[in-house]
Amino acid sequence: MIVKQREIPLVILKLEALLRRLPPHHPKIPLIKEEISKRKAGFKGETSLDFPLGFLNDKLYYILHDLRLPDENRYFQIDTLILSLKFALILEVKNISGILHFDTIYNQLFRNKDGEESVFPCPIVQVNRQENQLKKWFADNDFGQLPIFSKVVITNPHTGIKSIPPNVNLNQKVIHKEVLPSKIIQIETNISENQISEKQLKKSIRLLKRASVKSGSSILDRFQINKEDLATGVFCPN
Repeated sequence: MIVKQREIPLVILKLEALLRRLPPHHPKIPLIKEEISKRKAGFKGETSLDFPLGFLNDKLYYILHDLRLPDENRYFQIDTLILSLKFALILEVKNISGILHFDTIYNQLFRNKDGEESVFPCPIVQVNRQENQLKKWFADNDFGQLPIFSKVVITNPHTGIKSIPPNVNLNQKVIHKEVLPSKIIQIETNISENQISEKQLKKSIRLLKRASVKSGSSILDRFQINKEDLATGVFCPN
């Protein structure tokens, strides 16, 4: 059951509004367009999870999309969190094409596409950090001893996944979206008893929804654009 719906990220709406308000030849427009393209690709990948998640039992699993929770003087973001009476599962969604090589020694992600190689921060490090942050958040909010797991979900079915050096356990952390339901059932099967009560679970869901906040960061500051550069007033429809 989806208890927190996914919405178009506020940052995409801000970027699109910024683009509409800049003069046609502003030097920052190419950077803004590139950022919009990346953000929309990521959001498209997140929405593509709806199909495999639709195979889960509504009575067993509660799904919260797009959480942004406080962690002392900062925040941490979770694409999708699945809760049950037995466990919590963090999903970090990546919509990346090409051949992905996970360097498990130096904790880097290499992407080979069309003969070009790119380097990204390792999402495994990211979800492991999210596990620790969520564990602390659970403890601070009297969440009980609910086990926390995490997966990096690759949404493009044509994306290859490899490990440097070969790591037989990589498939327990990095998966294609098509196998997500079976991995969730596997976790469920391996835990014999409920870890929290139904009452605790529903209280926790209310707390998570109440604590989640949207980012209030300034798009103008990010791209170092002066407010005077923006076109003001109402656009004429004609």
